[in-house]
Amino acid sequence: MDFASSSLFNVNFAYEDELDFSCLISPSTFISFQEPNPSNPIIHCAGTENDGRQRIRETTMTDEITKENVEPKNKRAKHREIERQRRQEVTSLFQNLRNILPFHYIKGKRSSSDHVQEAVNYIKDLQKKIKEVSEKRDRIKRSITHPSSTGECPIRSSASSYCSCVGDTHIDVKRVLIKRVKRLLLNNSRLRLEEVSMAESSAPPLILVHRPPSLDYLDERLSRHFQILNTHASSPDPLPVFLSRHASSIRAFVNIGRLPIDAELLSHLPSLQLLVCTSVGTDHVDLAECKRLGIAVTNAGDAFSEDVADCAVGLLINVLRRIPAADRFVRSGNWAKSRDFQLGTKVSGKRVGIVGLGSIGSLIAKRLEPFRCIISYNSRSHKPSIPYRYYPDILSLAANNDVLVLCCALTDQTRQIVNREVMESLGKGGVIINVGRGGLIDEKEMVKCLVEGVIGGAGLDVFGNEPEVPEELFGLDNVVLSPHAAVATPGSLDNVTEVALANLKAFFSNQPLISPVRLD
Repeated sequence: MDFASSSLFNVNFAYEDELDFSCLISPSTFISFQEPNPSNPIIHCAGTENDGRQRIRETTMTDEITKENVEPKNKRAKHREIERQRRQEVTSLFQNLRNILPFHYIKGKRSSSDHVQEAVNYIKDLQKKIKEVSEKRDRIKRSITHPSSTGECPIRSSASSYCSCVGDTHIDVKRVLIKRVKRLLLNNSRLRLEEVSMAESSAPPLILVHRPPSLDYLDERLSRHFQILNTHASSPDPLPVFLSRHASSIRAFVNIGRLPIDAELLSHLPSLQLLVCTSVGTDHVDLAECKRLGIAVTNAGDAFSEDVADCAVGLLINVLRRIPAADRFVRSGNWAKSRDFQLGTKVSGKRVGIVGLGSIGSLIAKRLEPFRCIISYNSRSHKPSIPYRYYPDILSLAANNDVLVLCCALTDQTRQIVNREVMESLGKGGVIINVGRGGLIDEKEMVKCLVEGVIGGAGLDVFGNEPEVPEELFGLDNVVLSPHAAVATPGSLDNVTEVALANLKAFFSNQPLISPVRLD
């Protein structure tokens, strides 16, 4: 970062032009030692007071002063004393500058540019006050002598220079001061580069939001902490063109609504480091490409768990008790015409096998316990601390249960894990509840099994090609359909918003992510 061109400095530090430091020298600095002469008026300059300001006291010595009133003093001692006072004044001046110029960045209160402006205002105010003193001083008749052959300092005659001569050696005080002030400013700027950079970058980070236009529930909360760039606002430009304009600034990407994130899209984001998904599953994300590019991925964690568990139990009750079919029966007027309505079955005591006993699966099990349901499960591994029976494969789980509840993640290992063989093992009275992913089931075979009566019913919140749903299911009274709405409650949306914000804040603070996804 070039100090001279830094955007933090609204004042151009061309020292000799913009800030005239020549007047920063107190009057006593420029008055060389002169042996007292009763015949000449002498100016006495008072020392520096506690507040660093100079007072000039004018005293005129008259002819009444006699030699007896003047105490003899060694000339060299006087000279050393005046030089010591001059150094003290210059040191005091620089101390005042040091107290202002190391402009510390104070997070959340003031920016570095505020402190720079304060320093500039301080120097200008000091210039004004010293100029007034200098004008008053110049009105006083003075005599400065030099122990040189001419008796005068030739450089002193220059209006732009001030001197403090020691013997025949001339010291240009103005140039020395400017040089020291330049060095002081430059050194302080280099020492504070990191803090100044922090101040310059204190603007909210830019994040990319990829969502359908209707899913704007995160925008307001995100905008409180970050700058938002919405992909749906890219029109009329194609998305790749839109991304290319901001690619170098995008380090975090929020994906809402399970829009596909593939290698092609990621190739337009070379600076991307974090992908925040607002869903639990990540089957819509190319995780292998994220791993290759070093992009961390997070999901919704447990934000939806309770609502999904409620929906799963609701679907099970609706299928077994045939509540939607009963509702249609009443609304159609058939109840008044005929009491021929097929009976449902009880929920209590059912044997329920849960595929995926994670956060959601555990909550489903707890909700079914009051119904005295017998719980068993299949998962990636046996959980010794869980009291439910474990089945190492889904085929044996289906053979020993009345209901299969699917709530596991969709992976290469779980894709179409429920095939026709599993459904046949479940039996004619068996029910499938799916709140996981549509790809967990061989959908075509499931439709055939339902139509043929191979299984007794299904409660489906997810499908293989959403929002497309097999039309054969619409006329089946033993099937309950839901538009992937298990997570769609205000409480869940609030929860996922908090999780997404927590992951983003952790990322930009170099803290561990809240709900990271394993990319293995």
